[in-house]
Amino acid sequence: MSKKSSFEHLLKPGRIGNLDLKNRIVMAPMGNGFCTPDGFVTERMTNFYRERARGGVGLIIVGVVCVDHPRGLTEPCQLGVSDDRFIPGLNELVRQVHQDGARICLQLHHGGHYSQSMMTGEQPVSSSPIPLKEGFDVPRPLTVEEIQHMVDLYAQAADRAKRAGFDAVEIHAAHGYLIDQFLISDLNTRKDEYGGNLENRARFLLQITGAIRGRVGADYPLWCRINGRTFGYSKGTTIEDAQRLARMVEEAGVNAIHVSGHGGNKDTGFLEAPLVHPPGNLLASAEAVKKVVSVPVIAVGRIGLERAEGLVREGKADFIAMGRPLLADPELPSKLASGRMEDIRPCIYCYSCVHQNFLAQAIICAVNAAVGKETEFQIKPVPAPRKVLVIGGGPAGMEAARVASLRGHRVTLCEKEPRLGGSLFFAAMARRENEDLIDYLAGQIRKQGVDIRLGREVTPALVAELKPDVVIVAVGADYPEPDIPGADGKAVIGSVQFRQMATGRLNGNARKKLSRWQRMVLGLSRPIIRSFMTPAMMRRLTRVWMPLGKRVVILGGDLVGCELAEFLAERGRKVTVLERGPSLASEMEMSIPLAWLIIEHLRERDVTMLTNVKYKEITSRGVTVTDEDGQKRTFAADTVVLAGGVKPNVKLLKTIAATVPQTYGVGDCVQLRFIKGSIADGAHAAMSV
Repeated sequence: MSKKSSFEHLLKPGRIGNLDLKNRIVMAPMGNGFCTPDGFVTERMTNFYRERARGGVGLIIVGVVCVDHPRGLTEPCQLGVSDDRFIPGLNELVRQVHQDGARICLQLHHGGHYSQSMMTGEQPVSSSPIPLKEGFDVPRPLTVEEIQHMVDLYAQAADRAKRAGFDAVEIHAAHGYLIDQFLISDLNTRKDEYGGNLENRARFLLQITGAIRGRVGADYPLWCRINGRTFGYSKGTTIEDAQRLARMVEEAGVNAIHVSGHGGNKDTGFLEAPLVHPPGNLLASAEAVKKVVSVPVIAVGRIGLERAEGLVREGKADFIAMGRPLLADPELPSKLASGRMEDIRPCIYCYSCVHQNFLAQAIICAVNAAVGKETEFQIKPVPAPRKVLVIGGGPAGMEAARVASLRGHRVTLCEKEPRLGGSLFFAAMARRENEDLIDYLAGQIRKQGVDIRLGREVTPALVAELKPDVVIVAVGADYPEPDIPGADGKAVIGSVQFRQMATGRLNGNARKKLSRWQRMVLGLSRPIIRSFMTPAMMRRLTRVWMPLGKRVVILGGDLVGCELAEFLAERGRKVTVLERGPSLASEMEMSIPLAWLIIEHLRERDVTMLTNVKYKEITSRGVTVTDEDGQKRTFAADTVVLAGGVKPNVKLLKTIAATVPQTYGVGDCVQLRFIKGSIADGAHAAMSV
């Protein structure tokens, strides 16, 4: 049942210059890859933004729009505003967003040394001849005359945005792009009036601001996005620098300051900023800027809803920009306003969205299969509801049940375990965000009246009894025992046995792996574990006790193995990860940024990691392998965990498909799909019914 929202400050109207906004929620700018390769608006892009406008957001900032297309590109499909030819498409985008009640701003962008020649066909330009990274193009420093031409390009682009009907423009002066390459000392070695002290380094930005003002007039809303701080530079932007810069641009005539950050060019740098992993990592910068300017401040960077409300209430920020949460749920503002917090689909911060940049593809969302496919994923009542049986209560099964029931089908979901979540339950033990997704999906299918039968394993006989019109099989993967001498040893725990221990079930070989005392503890705890245990409780209790030795060797360095290694290392275990392949966490189905983050955490926790090994045997002394140099090595272990070797599990699928013609296999039972693929599979199957 809906209730009055407690987010009154976040939802109250606000103003930037003469631009009135219905609430303080801003869709953060981002590249999405939905335009044409030559930079024009597409129907897909318009539908994407329109869905967020319908969802109640106050302002949409259309991100990284190139002022010098194609020379300033950083993405293969990047929107352009460098020619009047772009105006009609941009105008249609504005018209449709306005139609659904939101305001829209265009962000002016040039990549500088990020605009590599392999994409643009030209040598990149910058403040100084400093490449993006070692091995990348060395940029050509802009001459003073070229700087003035670039200033005019920004001004022309702003004028086009105004003529296209945009309510405002934002100058992108952050994230290490062209303007920022003048602002960051490490990237600016110039000896002329554009180098040296901050006043000189800011000259380019201030000239752009003045030129835009001259083109669009004094009343047109204009602001800039700056770094509140940088990470990974020896002479980067400090909070004090940001305060000084903010005062300069305010004096130059901007109507707001959007405070972000830049993480440098190491692999995981952008997880510090701007794709913040530590919650609220940039808030201190936004609060500091707010203290020294009189114009509104937009804060950004993984800001939770309660924290966002507090920031606005306490006057520490005026607007809150959100990117990933509005990918996950475009209706977040509307649900917030109607008090339906439990209906907000959570972002799990898995970086599947930004992973697409590494593949030069359009963004997706792991928890929302409709991103970029808004028209084909319109959920409407079916004319003839059908009886749908979903087998398996993991993410694929729950998403299938959710979508099918929303379309009006009569859905029964059977799960053999006493709880929902499937493999995601165990993943949630390592990452709290995954538990948020379980809670959301479980809550939605319960709310929609899905007939949920826990502790019920589906057999062909049960299918015959239920007589479904459609069956969606989501039973998860199979975990065969590896062919390694000694894998059946007492100190060796397979994936199935590990899951049994975690859920309090001690079947078959799982009992043999534990001491009498350990079996007694788990036996006494079993009623509590089966009925009340959540991933959050497991995270807390495992810091006190686990039936594992102090030295743990994990065989398998995929996502599961790496997350388990991090989980165990955090709980005081000395962990070694041994992987047959050439790299850890290498699956393309997961996100490259998340893999980088996990591996960095493993290094910080002194986890031993070895790839390209051949498993020889497991003995009471530990695990013996042959490394890539052919040397035999033994790693001491009190416990060995078998984390690899996941296989499709299609036996039940094939059996049921023989009797129920409309049978779908989704998620890991068909192919290793992870959260992203499982959610997509479940949604697609339900939309096909």
